[in-house]
Amino acid sequence: MDLLPSDDQTQIVDTIKSFLAGEAPVDRLREHGAIGNPDAALWPKLGELGFLGLGLAEELGGIGLSASEEMLVFREFGYHLVSIGIFGIVLGARVAAIAGDGALRDELLTGARRVGIANARGAAAGPGPDAQDHHLFEAADATLILLVDQKGAGLYAREDFADIETVHSTDSVLTLERARLAVDKPRLWAPAATDNIHSRALMLLGAYAVGLGEGARDMAVEYAKVREQFGKQIGAFQAIKHICADMAMRSEAALCQASFASLVMAGGLPDTDFHAVASKIVATEVAMKNAAANIQVHGAFGFTSEANAHHYLKRAHVADLLWGSLREQRERILTFPTPA
Repeated sequence: MDLLPSDDQTQIVDTIKSFLAGEAPVDRLREHGAIGNPDAALWPKLGELGFLGLGLAEELGGIGLSASEEMLVFREFGYHLVSIGIFGIVLGARVAAIAGDGALRDELLTGARRVGIANARGAAAGPGPDAQDHHLFEAADATLILLVDQKGAGLYAREDFADIETVHSTDSVLTLERARLAVDKPRLWAPAATDNIHSRALMLLGAYAVGLGEGARDMAVEYAKVREQFGKQIGAFQAIKHICADMAMRSEAALCQASFASLVMAGGLPDTDFHAVASKIVATEVAMKNAAANIQVHGAFGFTSEANAHHYLKRAHVADLLWGSLREQRERILTFPTPA
């Protein structure tokens, strides 16, 4: 397998990178200065460019590209700290398409509607009364909420959740609520046998976490070039060089695993589930380590709200919790047979 992007894929990356650099600089999170973020304004623009339906088959109303192109785009979403609400819209459109609701699919693909994410709390997982307690991410202004597990993916209406309580999120630019699922069945359902959206979610989350790790790495390197101590840029000191080199090596390993997982998924190979889980494990661990190292390079300034470094660390911890933490994914990956 060739892990390097093709010329066409490079053009896709360049397009989304240029768009996000202009429309979603990381500084926007500091300047916004409130719970919730302005990223919902990006959804119609991303829809117009075709990025919301990139990996959805043409016969289902999408662009018809593969999981590899989708992975590369979500890597850029992570790099620019785009709200995790993007997962709700992209995967929600996939559920709607598979369930046969073309009107909702088109509405989501144009970015006209928001979709929150329900993440099961505790050991119980999946829809229904046995998994009542959930955290709802980016759902405060959403009419639909996505819930994904190994059995499939479902779209619920917000009113299907009861006892909704707003709680504080470590990542203060994301809205977070605690709620109880009050119904047994989703409004729309896409079973795993038809399309394994759970593995796709893990693969895309791994790609997103790769971007987080790379964004933290690049922020640390740039700061090391301009911050001076004892009359020298701190990047000249061996201790800082080693930290930045370790961040670069970790990012490369995470990208290789994410790229491989996307190619396996694109090819419909039998080890798709294994490599999707592996991608999430490797990338989220790298994202957290690189984000912490970025704060260390920034020194005391890195802990303050004036710096952007803390955003990467907080978002990395959110990525860890979505669809199963590192501990849970490590336990799960041990249940797979050895890949061929």
